[in-house]
Amino acid sequence: MASGSKTKKILLVSTDTTFLQDTRTAFAASEVIELLTLEKSVNELRGEILEAAFGTVIVDMDAAKLEEIESLQRVMRRLEGSVPVVVVTQEFNAAAVRILVQLKVADFLVKPITTADLVRSVIRALQGPGREENTESHIYTFMPAAGGVGTTTLALQTAFQLHHSVTRGASTCVVDLNFQQGACAEYLDLEPRFDITEIENQPERLDRQLLDVMLSKHASGLCVLAAPTRPSDMRSFKTDVVVRMLDLVAAYFDNVVIDLPRTWFPWTETVLLGSNKLYIVAEMTVPCLRHTQRLIQAVYETAGKEVKPNVIVNRFEQKMFDSGIKQADVQEILGEHFVGGISNNYRLVREAVDRGVPLHAIDPNANVVNDLKKIILPEEAVQTMAKSKSLFGLGKGLLKRKAG
Repeated sequence: MASGSKTKKILLVSTDTTFLQDTRTAFAASEVIELLTLEKSVNELRGEILEAAFGTVIVDMDAAKLEEIESLQRVMRRLEGSVPVVVVTQEFNAAAVRILVQLKVADFLVKPITTADLVRSVIRALQGPGREENTESHIYTFMPAAGGVGTTTLALQTAFQLHHSVTRGASTCVVDLNFQQGACAEYLDLEPRFDITEIENQPERLDRQLLDVMLSKHASGLCVLAAPTRPSDMRSFKTDVVVRMLDLVAAYFDNVVIDLPRTWFPWTETVLLGSNKLYIVAEMTVPCLRHTQRLIQAVYETAGKEVKPNVIVNRFEQKMFDSGIKQADVQEILGEHFVGGISNNYRLVREAVDRGVPLHAIDPNANVVNDLKKIILPEEAVQTMAKSKSLFGLGKGLLKRKAG
C-alpha cells in the first residue's frame, strides 16, 4: 500500500491479552492501518462496532460455543454486510464451519496463527469486493456422479487451462480430496507428498512452509496437493483438518481446483459451500443421469440454493441415427444444470494418462480440450475461435492471390 493512502481503521474484539498485544505489534508499523482494540467478548458487543467507520472487524471468539455463534450472528445482522468480519477462533466443529461460511465472514483463522497470516487476511478483507478482478482465489470443485466418468481428467485439464489462461492465468493448485484412491498426482507422473496424518491431530501445524514441502510441482508450474493412496484405509478426517488445508491453499493460490471423491464425507458440504463453481461430471447412460438428478437434489438439500450444481456430460456422443440418448434427452433430464458435453476421445485420454502428461501436450486443438474450454473459459474459447476463423480467411485470401 502506498504511504499516501487514506488511513483505514480496523477493530479487534478480544479478551486474549497475548493475542491483543501480538496484533498491536503486528500493525504498529503500518502507516495506512490504524488498529483499535476492544477488550470484550463477542457476547458483550452492542453498538460499538457501528460507532466508527471501521474498514474491518476482527472477532476473537470460540466458534464451538453456541452462544458466541449466536452473538456473531447478531453482529453480522447489525453490520448488514457494510463491514467485512474476520473471525479468529481457538477451535471449531463442522457445524460452526457451515455457519461461518453461511454468514459470509470475510475469513476465519484458527489459533495459533502467525501475525503474517492475520495481516494478510485483514488486507484482503480491506480490499473488499471492489478489489481488482482475480485477486481472490477462485475455487472450482469437481464431483463424480458415478465411478469412472473421467472426473480427474477433467479436473486436471481445467487446472491447466486456468493456469495458462489469459484472463485468469496465475498460480493454480489442484487438491485431490480422494485420500484413499486419488489419482491426480499419478495422472501427471508426480509423487504425492501430502501426509495428512502429520497434521491430523494438530491442523494448526499446517503453515505455508509445511504446505510448500507437501506440494507436488509440475514442470508447467501447476501444483498438486495429493496424499499417497491407501485403498484399505477407508476412513474420514475431521472437518477442521480439511478446512485448514483448503483455507491455506486458497490464501496462496489464485485458482484452486478440487477433485472430490464419490463418497460423501462430513466435510463435503463445507467444501461445496466454499466453492465458486461446482461441476458434477456424468456420462450418457440412463442410470448415471438419473443418479445425477438425485445428486443435484442432495446438493440443494445440504448446501442450500447458494450452491448451483453445473453438470458436464463426459464422453458425449451425438450421432444422427443413434437410437441411444440424444442431447435433447440430456437437456430434458438435467434442465438448466447441463452446461455442456465433452467429446468422446478415449485414445487421446488414454495416451495422456499412460504418458503422465496433460491432454493439450499431445494435441492442443483436440476436441476434448476445446469442449472443456467452452465451459470453463467461454470468453477465451470465443476469442480463439474468432482468431482461427480470421487466420483461415487470411489463408484463403493468400491462396487466391497466389493462384491468380
